[in-house]
Amino acid sequence: GLKDRIGSTGNQFALSTLLGTVAILPLWLATEASKFGKYVELFKTLPELRNNVLTSGLYFYLYNELSTICIKKTSATTQSVANTAKRVVVIIGVAIALGESLEPIKLLGCSICIGGVLLYSLAK
Repeated sequence: GLKDRIGSTGNQFALSTLLGTVAILPLWLATEASKFGKYVELFKTLPELRNNVLTSGLYFYLYNELSTICIKKTSATTQSVANTAKRVVVIIGVAIALGESLEPIKLLGCSICIGGVLLYSLAK
């Protein structure tokens, strides 16, 4: 079957990444390819750009690899609920770190999300 041909979760994610790259390549060629030489030059000369691109790419890949593993071990619904909870934590954490006030609408939205995660956890 398909599972035998794809293999492990890591292979599944790598295959998805490659297929996504191939799918977006024509759009990139049509819109951004002309700027590639300038980007390469900046990449060679600016160490902070090089560091930011490489680390963000690595972190994004690892995050998605972990998400794929979590979906395999739980379910897509559980992963979606956990991702929603993560976003709420990020919104509140950033608001605290930047000293922003949490407006009532933000608090309501966060409360609804947290309540939904709680209800899902209790129901499961």
